[in-house]
Amino acid sequence: MRRFLVQCVCFLLPFLGLVSVAEAYMRHMPNSYRQKEEWMQAHASDVEVLILGNSHGLFGLRPDCFPSRKVYNLCQVSQIFEYDDYLLRRYASKLTKLNCVILVADNSNLFDLPLEQTEWFRCIYYRLYMDYPKHSLWSKYGFELSNVQAAWKKFLEGTSYCDSLGWNYSYIKKNRTSDYFSEDVIKRQIQRHHCQDWVVANQNMKKLKEIVNWCFEHQIKLLLVQAPVSRGYFKRIEKNQLQYIKELALLPHVQVWDYSNDNRFNDDDFFDTDHLTDEGARKWSEIVYRRLYAK
Repeated sequence: MRRFLVQCVCFLLPFLGLVSVAEAYMRHMPNSYRQKEEWMQAHASDVEVLILGNSHGLFGLRPDCFPSRKVYNLCQVSQIFEYDDYLLRRYASKLTKLNCVILVADNSNLFDLPLEQTEWFRCIYYRLYMDYPKHSLWSKYGFELSNVQAAWKKFLEGTSYCDSLGWNYSYIKKNRTSDYFSEDVIKRQIQRHHCQDWVVANQNMKKLKEIVNWCFEHQIKLLLVQAPVSRGYFKRIEKNQLQYIKELALLPHVQVWDYSNDNRFNDDDFFDTDHLTDEGARKWSEIVYRRLYAK
């Protein structure tokens, strides 16, 4: 029996060695989570305005359009309020100049299920690169190779696609295709943001209120922004979800800026049905900047 075990170990060693090397290689590849963690650790003390939220903020709000202000975009794709809250508290001691938080809160994230139920591989990145201790490092959330599909995609892309201030510049207008605005695409995106569980929606709202309270306690201005979306997307948002979104206006100590049906935006500003192009992002960012610092 002992000899058999030794043979098994000897057989597995090369495989384990190969997997270990692959895991180490994946962890050293560029990604936006590590990039943002390293930037915040080094420069958070300079930040005056912090942008939080999901892909609507990641692609839509450009810090470079806030002249003379130190702004950083800490958004990620599918980032829910749980992670916004964690990141805000993680860097709190370093955010000594922070006076404003801009947080995306709209149809795209108010009704999100936990990441573990949707895009669980993203939990890996928060655990490995932003030290979110929700999951053990010895669980599936502690290894890049736990999700082979996500790891392979990362291997092929090989970059974070974020500029030095955290904005994702990959939704370039000239690269979009017309089928992104097709009826099927719009329906799929609306379904993706469909409220599957109102208990979860209420939990999301509770977490949002914790962010509200934190900002109030620390005398930081909080803006809840609803991103511009295409006409085709907006008119298909479910009425009960729209009503729920309106309840944001009842939250104390916040301002709610709704751009979801803003007639200053048209289909030419969008990369797909609910994400802005690089030029559309410049347009929205300049609008937000002028309103935020209007004299």
